[in-house]
Amino acid sequence: MLSAMFFSLLCSVLWPTLAVTIDMEGLPDTGLDTSSWTTGVLPPLDDIWDLNDMQIAAKNVLSKKFYASYRTAALNEYTYQANLGIYSKVRLNGFAFTDTSNIQTSTTILGFNFSQPFFIAPAAKAGHANKSAEASLASAAGKAGILYVPSISSTLSIEKIAKAGQAGQVMFHQEYVWSNRSRLTDELDRIEAAGFKAIFLTVDNTGINGVRTRSMRFTEGSDTGHATNFDLPALAALRNMTSLPIVPKGIKTWQDARTCLALGFPAIYVSNHGGRVLDGAPTAAEVLLDIRRHAPEVFAGMEVYADGGVRRGTDALILLALGARAVGLGRPPMFANIWGEAGVSRMISLFATELATSMRLMGVADVHQLNASHVNTNQIVL
Repeated sequence: MLSAMFFSLLCSVLWPTLAVTIDMEGLPDTGLDTSSWTTGVLPPLDDIWDLNDMQIAAKNVLSKKFYASYRTAALNEYTYQANLGIYSKVRLNGFAFTDTSNIQTSTTILGFNFSQPFFIAPAAKAGHANKSAEASLASAAGKAGILYVPSISSTLSIEKIAKAGQAGQVMFHQEYVWSNRSRLTDELDRIEAAGFKAIFLTVDNTGINGVRTRSMRFTEGSDTGHATNFDLPALAALRNMTSLPIVPKGIKTWQDARTCLALGFPAIYVSNHGGRVLDGAPTAAEVLLDIRRHAPEVFAGMEVYADGGVRRGTDALILLALGARAVGLGRPPMFANIWGEAGVSRMISLFATELATSMRLMGVADVHQLNASHVNTNQIVL
């Protein structure tokens, strides 16, 4: 009896010091309780109710090196923080007197049908989070009917990722502009042969990565292998190296958006690389507003995709209302993958619920009805 009482007293004294304390990095307080978690141990997926929770769980489980590789951004991380904060400056207009009994979230991307206007964006080395690596991302996306675009810097090969998908699943693939032309030719051929339907061509890191202090503490910098002389003639030559449609990824100015339209690209991808390349680059919302102001013909002449700091369904709705046809999720799927496919599927489900719920509350029955009238951007100064 005394030993039981002593144990109970000891627990009451020590338990507060044993509870996991995690730096929330300024993320919204969602009521997440980590007091029962064990450092380094995967918490129950039932504890997770939004994408911010998944980041905190990943921070608890991943090694400091691997968490830093996902989380890191360039220099002072102004753009990383701006990506997260820009959505708080936008007000959503909810219209009454509309029938929202039947919510429609399905859309097309480059003519292919998907269940949602959001997709899993390219992000490197999913194997840092789970041994299933990109296979769990591909499978979860396929079962949910959304687009997955693996990185060329994936843990698994191009061919293994393609095989991990569901029967009939449509996936695109990301590619860099390598200085090694033989490598570029080989990868483009393999992407096409594996059945990927389009290429997101990253064009915003010309020969070098941003200075990412968080990750540099754990690994030395190295030659990226990216071409430094990638100009318009080089772009034209690359387009002749594959029959797949190419979407320039990393568009950060309305001028480049208009150039891509003039060159006949089917789409552009507005992105600042998650704040990992040029610190101080504008957010996707700001770029979309700039395009709308200076080159509105872009939205009429091609599809526009966007990403950057998207953590809530309302974030996606803002970008969609500003002209994006589809919105990418970059870091969240990497964090969700600590649970493997089950975590990625939960992430997709939670995000889809937020998006559909917010659509109803805004009086929007079909995602294609979203337009500039649904957002007030007066707090964004351009």
